[in-house]
Amino acid sequence: MPRVVIAHITDTHIPGAGEITHADAQPTLNLQRALQHASRRSAGILITGDCAAVAGTDTEYAAFADVLKSAMVPVWLAPGNHDDSSKMQRLFKVPARDSRCDYVVDLPGSRLVVLDSTRAGREDGALDVSQLRWLEAQLGNTPAIVAMHHPCIPLGGKGFDTIRLDDASIVGLRAVVTAAVKRGARIHALVSGHAHMTCFAEFAGVKAIIAPSSAYEFGLMDGVFSYQLGEPQYMEYSWSETGDDFLARVITVDDALWRRMR
Repeated sequence: MPRVVIAHITDTHIPGAGEITHADAQPTLNLQRALQHASRRSAGILITGDCAAVAGTDTEYAAFADVLKSAMVPVWLAPGNHDDSSKMQRLFKVPARDSRCDYVVDLPGSRLVVLDSTRAGREDGALDVSQLRWLEAQLGNTPAIVAMHHPCIPLGGKGFDTIRLDDASIVGLRAVVTAAVKRGARIHALVSGHAHMTCFAEFAGVKAIIAPSSAYEFGLMDGVFSYQLGEPQYMEYSWSETGDDFLARVITVDDALWRRMR
């Protein structure tokens, strides 16, 4: 049976023309390669925020728009804490509800529910009561992938856990997901970015996935917050046309790393 495939890229951090944010990093080239690679395999591409490098400036979004031309399939955007949500709605025609980038994409056998977890001037994320009620209404018999920028799971360490969804939002989201699962709603996964690392966990009985940044990886080296250059990666999600057999895998973009089996 044919499978439905989508890609999940995150934290692209595209700088404006001539701007540099992290020495030796190549976020624009990495995103271009990831978009081209994912376009060969996927029905669409989800990008969960921090599309811009610093503050969602016009020059950053001009550069981001230019590299998006590399995608040959639909691209669905969610804002991150380095983005300007209202500007993304205007420049990239991102759908909105109550001035936030909350919307649904219906796919064969599943649906993508996108939430805007950003708040102006804050690194951590939040979901208000209206958003949680709206999310609750989107969860039903059709399997859902719930996507936002900020993670809902603990990552270990104060530096990371103070910039995820805030505590009130996590409590509210847990209540919505728990109730939805109890009534029989199907949720493939809660997916996010923000942490610049690949993580898998459980949240309220549902899979929670943090996708790798296509720009660079974050971590601690001898207790010092650091970043690592590496091959651009993204998550690939797939399921059957009936919505069953959900699969998540990490995709490494660099074809030169692969060797044929003999």
